Amino acid sequence: MKTIKIISHPITLISCFLLVLISGQHLGGFYLLYILLGLPHGAIHSILAIAGIAIILFSNYKYKREFNYLIEPILNMAGVSMLSFSLLVFFVNDEERYNYSTFDQTVPVISLILFGIVALCFSLNNLISLFRRATFTSPAK
Repeated sequence: MKTIKIISHPITLISCFLLVLISGQHLGGFYLLYILLGLPHGAIHSILAIAGIAIILFSNYKYKREFNYLIEPILNMAGVSMLSFSLLVFFVNDEERYNYSTFDQTVPVISLILFGIVALCFSLNNLISLFRRATFTSPAK
């Protein structure tokens, strides 16, 4: 049970997201680098990433993972969706296929899979909390 709490923790999710390895034709690095390089230009993948991280951190700071409010898992699900869409937009908007070698190399694929597993555990944990909270707050007859 303690392992699930560590895997589904927001900081673990954000760390795995920022440390996804991107391999380019000439330059590669962590996804954090690509987010920071895209921010001055207003790149949509950077804006989605920063907004997703901010939502997850706000939810973690405000509600402290107590799941007493219905809004907390909804915010967390919105945040993890934004993180995933950020990666999706990053690769889809790569018209010159500059970063597609990410999918040919082992270590970047492992980092993407690791982020996917952590995001899935985080989402499932929040969905379970959402359904549990929705069940407890249903109107009594």
